[in-house]
Amino acid sequence: MHRLPNLLSASRIVSTPLLLALAWQGAAMAFLLGFALALLSDVLDGMLARFLHVESEFGARLDQWADFALWLSFPLAAWWLWPQILLREAPYVGLAIACLLGPTAIAWLKYREVPGYHTWTAKTSAVLMGIAVPTLVVFDFTWPFRGATILLMVAAVDELGITLVLPSCQHDVPSLWHAFERRRAQSL
Repeated sequence: MHRLPNLLSASRIVSTPLLLALAWQGAAMAFLLGFALALLSDVLDGMLARFLHVESEFGARLDQWADFALWLSFPLAAWWLWPQILLREAPYVGLAIACLLGPTAIAWLKYREVPGYHTWTAKTSAVLMGIAVPTLVVFDFTWPFRGATILLMVAAVDELGITLVLPSCQHDVPSLWHAFERRRAQSL
């Protein structure tokens, strides 16, 4: 039972090639269902880890890598399934990808490891993206995706600030304010 949160995170990594295969085959609805299940596993892994009191640095890292695998595979799948929407929304898609990769790359350069900050803004933007992306591709409503992308940009700024403030890689830092508090506590 104590391994269940990590198994859920690992399932996202394992599902990524399967989701890409579904997209390649043009199975849009099967892809969206699989993607939704993967997003649900992202919600459940952290909740279960806290409920079972099995939070770990390994689990935080695994969750972070699973999120990257899932979200970074989406643009390629979207290109195969909905190229006209992807082209039309290219500025927002590009911004979203930059907001996912940029803070992580900078943290990697500073710490030589990938933090799992799990900020409040990142969690909120992930939930909104989980709603906005299917809304965009199924119903062609652009404003939820564009709004979620703007919040993703705020989350990226929050994570960049945390990386600049903290001298060492840390996990589960809810906000930049918390990073300042941790740094102050460490200097006492």
